[in-house]
Amino acid sequence: MLLGVYWYYGFPEGLYHFDFFTFRPGLGGHADGPAELTATVRAPEPTALLAEVRVVADRYPEAYLFAEPHETLLRLRLGDYALSDYSFHVATELEKVLRRQQAVATPERPPAGVPLLRLAVPHDPTPSYRYGGLLGTGGGSSQGQYHAEHHALRLDCHLPQTEKAAFLHVLAGVSEQAGLEVLYYFDQPYRNLVNLMVLFANGRQGINGQALRYTDVVALEQAVQQQLTAYGGKPDHRGGAKSYPEQGPHILRMTDAEFIL
Repeated sequence: MLLGVYWYYGFPEGLYHFDFFTFRPGLGGHADGPAELTATVRAPEPTALLAEVRVVADRYPEAYLFAEPHETLLRLRLGDYALSDYSFHVATELEKVLRRQQAVATPERPPAGVPLLRLAVPHDPTPSYRYGGLLGTGGGSSQGQYHAEHHALRLDCHLPQTEKAAFLHVLAGVSEQAGLEVLYYFDQPYRNLVNLMVLFANGRQGINGQALRYTDVVALEQAVQQQLTAYGGKPDHRGGAKSYPEQGPHILRMTDAEFIL
């Protein structure tokens, strides 16, 4: 699973600028559509242009990249439900190709029936994970600086207050072993217990085309469950709404805080 900073509803103004690509925000809700970076151009040497685009796709295979070629017209699309820095970097590299090939932006669209070429499709090497276990999803809805959102895993639990510090210390080690850069929590005491909401995540992913870092959520959940049991904890919160963990955030591990908090 890919955790970390992404863009869906808003464009990262101030981080990226494009001459050819335009940003279409995700639709969300019942409409349910991915966010997209699209560019439609005409070029004097369309075969050479498409060949250079394929070179970029081979160099950066971890973004959804589609092409619709028709005569001298070429439409490029980078789309995802979570556009990371990696996808924006690919768009930057493609713009260099478009300039070299003397492409000109156009509002035209390829005619109906033009074949859709899948030039790159990401591959997540980690086991699939179905929500409903110990770790749920969290953090994805809030927009931070530059319209950023972030995908995190969330642990809701309670344990004896006397075990809180040791448990969180161990979780920091588990997080580091899992390759996660972000770990923070909210807490609220309830009698002799403490309710915790712990969030596991990464920061920005794929800056300058760096390889994406996927998280094995199945292994992470097993490690967290083992430690929760060892420190006398159990899933979920105690005490109702008045004891919901709202104190925080308390940071244990953090990077790119301005995009997350």
